[in-house]
Amino acid sequence: MAASILSPWLSLKLWLFLFLWCAYGAAINSANLVDFNLQQAGVEAIVERKQFSIDGSASPHLQFRAYTHRGRPFGDIFDYNGHLYAAKQPGQFMAGALVYFFLHLFGLNYVNDYLLVSALVTFFTTALATALAAVAVFEAARELSGGHAVALPLVAALAYGLATPAFVYSGIAHHDQLASAYLAIAFYLVLLIARRRVSSHAEKPAALGAGLLLGLTLTTSVLPVLMVIVVFIYLVSLPGWKTIIFAALGIIVGMAPMLIYNAAAFGNPFLLPNLAGGYRDTFLIPNPNQWLSHAGFYVSAIALYVPAFLLGLAGLIFFPREQRREQIVLVIILAVLAVHVLNIETDGGCQYGPRYLLPAMPFACLGLIGFAYLRATTARRLGIAFVSVVTVASFVVSVLGAVYGAMYCETGRYALWPYVNALSRGDWRAMPLARGLVLPLIISALSLAFAARTYHFAQEQPQKPRGETSGPE
Repeated sequence: MAASILSPWLSLKLWLFLFLWCAYGAAINSANLVDFNLQQAGVEAIVERKQFSIDGSASPHLQFRAYTHRGRPFGDIFDYNGHLYAAKQPGQFMAGALVYFFLHLFGLNYVNDYLLVSALVTFFTTALATALAAVAVFEAARELSGGHAVALPLVAALAYGLATPAFVYSGIAHHDQLASAYLAIAFYLVLLIARRRVSSHAEKPAALGAGLLLGLTLTTSVLPVLMVIVVFIYLVSLPGWKTIIFAALGIIVGMAPMLIYNAAAFGNPFLLPNLAGGYRDTFLIPNPNQWLSHAGFYVSAIALYVPAFLLGLAGLIFFPREQRREQIVLVIILAVLAVHVLNIETDGGCQYGPRYLLPAMPFACLGLIGFAYLRATTARRLGIAFVSVVTVASFVVSVLGAVYGAMYCETGRYALWPYVNALSRGDWRAMPLARGLVLPLIISALSLAFAARTYHFAQEQPQKPRGETSGPE
């Protein structure tokens, strides 16, 4: 196996990435590809017709003039100067266009191969980015656990990757999940800089990369805007003015595609699609009258669809003094998203699980590391065992949503049992990539288990940040 060829540590991360990427690809299903066809429309328009408006497609799946009410488009589509546009940030379309450009060169197109093409676009955008984000969670979790253990960081990474709505939305070319993945990776790069895990020569490229990802986050979704600000403040609070300059440069470059899109489509680089179309339901407008109802919805959705999230919040309490800075940053990151979702008009509409909390999932899962810091050995072992059991329960819920579809509109009714009943009746979705990914999925799963089992903890010599103590043995 590759575990014997590569270093044990590199092998572990590689197989974790491949396992999750194959799992996401295998779960991509026809329901999501059809229900979320708007996510593919901008991709096709950019590559085939060199335009940002989504009208004029020859594909039956991408003809949105049918989505009208009394002569006007409705939903997340609006008419601007006689053309149809998606009320979405353009990042998802531009990322997908990079993939579709090459697929189109090889003769694949949305007219003749809609399910296959849209599945491949999703596989090489959201699925790929989510798998990389899970590896970033793994590395960040290991850093926050002191660098000696690998079991709980692996649980944290798998919890994020398979036991949260990140799994459900990894099979959709979805703006919020793609942006969430960018943000998680950016945070990991900032964490490396903050804890002096990169050399002085690598610090500026790391800051540039973090800034680029933060800019791409904003280009792709406005949902995590406050979280981006917190991560950027975390970065600029570190010593070194050159680091700040490179990070700021990266953000500008990452936001450039959005500014170009806005200028070309709406004549103003700062006019966002939602504003151009008059969609204000996702913009933060304080409204105390809805706080209680929104809070009730999210507490219920978390408890039903992603109970591991609650354990992550609890785990943050147990972070030791040496991790106080990162503990505070994680709490603030989660708090500002809570402020955002409680002060917008909508709660997400049709969804499987709390969709608007997607950006919070990687940071909540990092909180699971706190259970490694319980002082009593018995309490620590029981805590880790409980985390593992709850993570498995969350996985069962998430995998059902991933393979059956995220467009669930009866949000007042728990989706788990209707999904179980539908699947038990044989109502399975078509999965365009599953046949080709089953064998790689099995191989990568076995290889990941082998790499984790044979990893020699005693041989690992983690660097210790100056002035900090290591985590639990």
